[in-house]
Amino acid sequence: MKVITVTFALSVLFNTSCTREKQQPAAVVFSATGDINNKIGEFRNQLGVLNTTTGQTTGRREINWDSVPDNMTGLKLPGNFFNPTAPGSPESRQRGLLYAENADAIVSKNTFAEVNNVAATEFANFSGDKSFAVVNAALWPVEFRVAGQTTAATVKGFGIIFSDVDKDGSTFIEYFNGDRSLGRQYVPVHSASSSFSFLGVYFPDEIITRVMVGHEGILQLGEKDISQGGTKDLVILDDFIYSEPVRQ
Repeated sequence: MKVITVTFALSVLFNTSCTREKQQPAAVVFSATGDINNKIGEFRNQLGVLNTTTGQTTGRREINWDSVPDNMTGLKLPGNFFNPTAPGSPESRQRGLLYAENADAIVSKNTFAEVNNVAATEFANFSGDKSFAVVNAALWPVEFRVAGQTTAATVKGFGIIFSDVDKDGSTFIEYFNGDRSLGRQYVPVHSASSSFSFLGVYFPDEIITRVMVGHEGILQLGEKDISQGGTKDLVILDDFIYSEPVRQ
């Protein structure tokens, strides 16, 4: 399996080595705070029906982290946890998504109290009782494979539910086609009524080969959240929603 390199951003956040295009491609942005369910529903409808088996070429995939076994919570997950390709791998986990092998990608049942007990009370789980974070980096990639294969794949749309985005411009998803940026979209600040924000982007005339997720804070440093008097906006993530990864 190809190893993805994660970019650590302890001093200078949100750097990218890609040259931006002056003219960004058309993007359909789905963004919401407060009651985010309607906007999530619109994004799902844009992508199509939910797929739970391999061999699909249309529709969508979702990851809500609650299928991660309890005995693996709080531990670093392998980068291909949601696309194992070894013989006998469970088809239910073959969803065509990879994150960096050298990222400390963790699923938590207690909003990451095991990593940062100071800030854990700021976060909430959107679906089920588990959520996700890369706890040792502030900028990290997601790539795509044909579900159940090592074959590189592309998607048309990708979105994430975030918990506790407190600051404008602190958290983003940047979309790429190869080395070409398709644009950076910022996650909206959560409302007073809810901890959650949603951002999903669909490209009618482009393909996405990877995304970069960026946020100010690094959970494992043990700092307070900005809303507690800290200097960085700490966030965690819940559901990933994306179109079916198809062969490039």
